[in-house]
Amino acid sequence: MRIRNWSLGYLFGYIFTTIGIKSFYRKYKVVGKENVPKGKPILFAGNHQNAFLEGAILGYVTRSPIYFLARSDIFKKKAASFMLNSLNALPIYRERDGADYRDKNEEVFEQFYDLLGNNRRIVIFPEGNHGKHQQLRSLKKGIFRIAVGAEAKYNKELDVQVVPVGINYGKFENMGGDLLIQFGAPIAIKDYIADNSVKQEENYIELVGELRKRLSDQMIDIQKMDYYDLIHFTMKTFDAEIGLLERNDGNDLVSEFKRQKGYIEKAESYIEKDIENANALLKVVVEFRGLLSEEKLSAWLFNKESYAVFGHVFLLTLLFPLHLYGILNNYLPYRIPAWFVEKKVADIHFHASIKLLAGSILFVIFWGIQISLVAIFTDNYYWAMYFGSLIFSAWISYKYWVSFLKLKGKIRYNKLQKQKVDIFRKLKIQHENLKQFVYKSYQK
Repeated sequence: MRIRNWSLGYLFGYIFTTIGIKSFYRKYKVVGKENVPKGKPILFAGNHQNAFLEGAILGYVTRSPIYFLARSDIFKKKAASFMLNSLNALPIYRERDGADYRDKNEEVFEQFYDLLGNNRRIVIFPEGNHGKHQQLRSLKKGIFRIAVGAEAKYNKELDVQVVPVGINYGKFENMGGDLLIQFGAPIAIKDYIADNSVKQEENYIELVGELRKRLSDQMIDIQKMDYYDLIHFTMKTFDAEIGLLERNDGNDLVSEFKRQKGYIEKAESYIEKDIENANALLKVVVEFRGLLSEEKLSAWLFNKESYAVFGHVFLLTLLFPLHLYGILNNYLPYRIPAWFVEKKVADIHFHASIKLLAGSILFVIFWGIQISLVAIFTDNYYWAMYFGSLIFSAWISYKYWVSFLKLKGKIRYNKLQKQKVDIFRKLKIQHENLKQFVYKSYQK
């Protein structure tokens, strides 16, 4: 086991993650980095939605090499093992991996003890699995066993810190969403080391509870899973109304996070008071979303009675040549990862990870080839201007496509209003009923 700072593989991974984050997310913000102690061994404890993406994100955010665990079965092939080791990944063994899985894990933990003994940073996801919902699942004790084990090996002189990290996605699996990362106040493990195993187990339980509270504070955490669809859908659909009710209508990610946290608390409290109405509205959400899918519409369209589209059509027509230029230069590196996950990756939790990292690699390769060809066959510095046009046209083309989809939605909405009056009225009523749920959640 090497204990060192940067490896060549990790450096490349860091570069491509940087490119991916800056291009994959619409907005990106880090909050609370002052809570990350300097000069001390750290275990980052994050919530886990997106396969291996969160580990890459935290490596980028912290600006220093981190180590993390990965399932042992993906280390079986030599090429995969070499790549994962270069990226500072260590295998974690499960019962299905053989009778000696506990012994193998002890060897891995010993390596972690030594990493912490050298003031390294480790990422562990204490939920133990990933899930697409914005909810903090049950936490495991393993992260604290590693911390206490390291302190024991180094005579309680390390001062290991467990830092909770909330990772919040505006869109779970697709490009164009927001990313908010929040570091909470650290837990000093030396304050929870006991003299005997019975007391230590009690301390582990206390630590899990404390971490749960601190981690929940840094993330969107909807605990009423039976009503998740109702709470989450209304939270996303009626952001403007929630902003007025929370007296917080800021456009920045922190303001959005705070009003969502405020709304979740109010909505869950209201559900407890009126279960019957909540159950009825849960059925409304299911039917409303089903009808929206059938009609290929989005919920935001129902904030107006109709939409003027002439100006929108004129603008898109005017910008079409730029969009076409952007497609010709950027379509393949964008589309290949999207096609791959749609056709080959059944687990949705891997989609964003593959799109972000594979996309950034492919863009570098494709753009490198294109720029090289321009440099070879042209004089002066046309290649530099071409490079600039690639970045600009990629941004224009993406914005154009989003705007085009919105225009299609507006046209369909207007047609629905005129051609399917009964369905339109039903959707409008359902939309209003869900909006009233938001308002009722704030009534005392």
